[in-house]
Amino acid sequence: MIVQTHRALARLSHCSPQCLDKHGLSALGFNLTRVALRRPYLGRHEATDILRPAFQTPPLYRSYATDAVSRPKAHTGRTTTAPRKKTSTAKTTPPATGVETGAAPSKPAAKKTKPKAKSKPKPKSKPRTKAKSTKARKKSPKTKAKPAKKKKTLKPEEKERLVVKELKAKALSPPKRVANSAFAVLLAEKQREARTFESSGSVAKECSKMYRSFTPEQREHYNHIANHNKASYDSTYRNWILSHSPIQILEANTARAALQKRLKSHRSWPKLRDERLVTGLRTSFAKFNAQRHRSGDFAGMKLGEAAKLIGAEWRALSENDKKPFLQEGKEDLARYEQEVKAVYNRDVKRATVKA
Repeated sequence: MIVQTHRALARLSHCSPQCLDKHGLSALGFNLTRVALRRPYLGRHEATDILRPAFQTPPLYRSYATDAVSRPKAHTGRTTTAPRKKTSTAKTTPPATGVETGAAPSKPAAKKTKPKAKSKPKPKSKPRTKAKSTKARKKSPKTKAKPAKKKKTLKPEEKERLVVKELKAKALSPPKRVANSAFAVLLAEKQREARTFESSGSVAKECSKMYRSFTPEQREHYNHIANHNKASYDSTYRNWILSHSPIQILEANTARAALQKRLKSHRSWPKLRDERLVTGLRTSFAKFNAQRHRSGDFAGMKLGEAAKLIGAEWRALSENDKKPFLQEGKEDLARYEQEVKAVYNRDVKRATVKA
C-alpha cells in the first residue's frame, strides 16, 4: 500500500493539471495530502514538495467565451498566431481635471485615423467572344455517291418460281377434305391402325376385299359416318368461303386456273365453289350449243368432233332461225353486267363481250 501511494504521488507530480477534472482536482489533492502526511517515512515538507508542482498552477479550461491561441494544422506549415485583442466596450474614466491638481486640463489626444481609400469600381468585363479564326475552315470533301447495286438478272427458272409463288399465295388453301364415302372411311380407318398416311397398295387391296364382303349392317354403319363427315365438311367449307370477299374468291380461281396450266403434276387445283360469284356469260352460240347437246344427237362422240358439227350448223342457220338465240344472248348480257356491277363493283367492257 505504501509503495503504491508513493508511486501515485510521484506520477502525480509529473502530470499536467489539464488532465484532471475540475471538481476532482481538489478532492484528489486533499486525499493524497492526507495519505502522505500519515506515512511515517514522509515528512510534511517532503509531501509538500511532491504535491506543489501539481497544484501551484491553476488549470486552464477552454470555452467558447475565451480566445485561445490557434493551433497550426498538421498538414500546413503555418506558425501559431498571436491571440486576438479584445475590443473593450467599458467606458474609460476621464483623467483628473486641473482644478484638483492645479494643472490645466488636457484634452485627450484624438486618434489619427487614416482615410480609407475609395475602391475604384472594377470595369465590367466584356462578354467573351470567340475570336474569328483567320484561317478559313477547310471544306469537307463531298462524299461520293455510292454506285447503285446492279440488279441481279434472274434466270427463266427463277422467274417461273417467283410467278408460281405469287399464284399460290393468291390461290388460297381451303379446309382439308375428309372421307365422304363408305370406302374412304374404311381406308382411313385401316391407315390409322397401320400408322401410315399413304394409301399403299397392300392396305388398299385389303380394304377392297373387306368392303366387298360387308354385310348390309356394316355398309349402313360406314355410310352413316361418311354422311356425317360430308355434312360437317360442307358447313366448315361454307364458313371459310364466307370469310373471304367475292373478289378474293374470283382472284383465287383465276390463280388456280393458271397453276393448273403451269404445274404439270398430279395435284389438281379445282375452282372454289361460291354461290356469290357471278355466273359466266352465255352467248347466243353457247345457248345453241347447249340445246344441241341436250338433244342427244351427239351421244358417244368426242367433244372436238361434236363442236365441229355444231359450228357448221350455226353458220348455216338463217337470221330468222338465229333470232331467238340472239335475244337470249342479249338478256343474259344485261344480267351479267348488272351482277358484275353489284358484286365486283366494276363495269363490263363492251368491246370484249359479245352477245
